[in-house]
Amino acid sequence: METFLHIENIKLWARVGVLEEERRLGQLFSLDILLWTDFEKCTSNDDVTKTVDYSKLVEILKSQSKKIYCFTIEKYSNEILEIIDEEFKLSKIKIILTKCNPPITGFDGKVSIVRILEKK
Repeated sequence: METFLHIENIKLWARVGVLEEERRLGQLFSLDILLWTDFEKCTSNDDVTKTVDYSKLVEILKSQSKKIYCFTIEKYSNEILEIIDEEFKLSKIKIILTKCNPPITGFDGKVSIVRILEKK
């Protein structure tokens, strides 16, 4: 049975963008994360230490995002994957990073990148 943890709509503030103003002032991003690991130990024993502490994950990402300064969401998404991988050592990570208000004239949508890190 495939099981993964899905964390939705984490709000992050980061200084990411092509425009100087985006990097100077920062802007809002939304992050969805899917995490794969062996949840059997937690499931069978109801042992909280045998699963992913998602409150810790959210706290780390919010803290680290304030330190990130780059031009592209591609780079930012890579930083997020590295942070998660370094802290939790999971078998597979999927993220959907969304730039909530991209400064594009006449466009009121969102822009997202989807990244998957899978260990063989």
